[in-house]
Amino acid sequence: MFQFPLSVPRLILLSGAYLLKKLENNWENLLLRVKKLLFLLADLIYQLKILTYHSIMLTQIINAKILTPQGWLKDGSVLMRDNKILEVTNCDLAVIGAELIDAKGMYVVPGGVEIHCHGGGGGDFMEGTEEAFRTAINAHMKHGTTSIFPTLSSSTVPMIEAAAETCTKLMEEPDSPVLGLHLEGHYLNIKMAGGQMPENIKDPDPNEYIPIVEKWNCIKRWDAAPELPGAMQFGKYITGKGIVASVAHTQAEFEDIRSAWDSGYTLATHFYNAMPGFHKRREYKYEGTVESIYLIDDMNVEVVADGIHVPPTILRLIYKIKGVERACVITDAWHVRPVTVT
Repeated sequence: MFQFPLSVPRLILLSGAYLLKKLENNWENLLLRVKKLLFLLADLIYQLKILTYHSIMLTQIINAKILTPQGWLKDGSVLMRDNKILEVTNCDLAVIGAELIDAKGMYVVPGGVEIHCHGGGGGDFMEGTEEAFRTAINAHMKHGTTSIFPTLSSSTVPMIEAAAETCTKLMEEPDSPVLGLHLEGHYLNIKMAGGQMPENIKDPDPNEYIPIVEKWNCIKRWDAAPELPGAMQFGKYITGKGIVASVAHTQAEFEDIRSAWDSGYTLATHFYNAMPGFHKRREYKYEGTVESIYLIDDMNVEVVADGIHVPPTILRLIYKIKGVERACVITDAWHVRPVTVT
């Protein structure tokens, strides 16, 4: 059998070691070339996007601090067409042909989803007319709202049906900002009526609310005081129809709130307002609605975060306990028209 001389395998090993050493010396250069290639590819893709966008009307916000689900994006840009976002990017190079808006380092955040609003600009949703609805909706659209749930205070059945008819019509329009109707009442605790019309307040009546729910698919949320007779049956029924049940204008204590949670109530209406906190009766102390809602970990809350309805210290407490996942801010706005002071 033929055998290699000892020098041959040694030569192979030396050659392999030499090649490995040479590859190691060139590795950094290879990585740099790959990076350059990737940058060129990314630039090519961006230029292709520019060519694609060039033929359509675009608006681009540049030099902005943009809030995204992943956090803040510094020096980013937002591309829009027909009031709809096409792209959010951390590259603020101007797109050819786009109308540029220089944010000058200011914040760009998602538009507001108004889940509790009674009107605006002089229009009141309780009027039930298309004119009132459009007036109020347009007023909010001018100030950062992108979608809205028109809200009725405690109303009669004819008032609810008039508003539901208008709401349904507007929801059917293309790209409508109207997402559904919110009924704040009229099944509320009369002792906690606040700004509600007391003459319309009553206990939940299945002979009343079942026909309303069956007829109007636009109703997406209905508020009630859980301590009222029939409130648990009401909560189970409406949540079974896909309607959000919310605790409102109430004197409920912990057992009421726990039962409400078990019956489908998942939200607290204008948290801290029209509901008691920790209180005393004679020598005994009791948890209020507020503390009871805190004790239901997964119950959501909405807050009028103007520093008046709920002071800043309490806003921090709500954030600390409920977090952003379980809390939302609302305007609870009325129909009042803005005026110019001269």
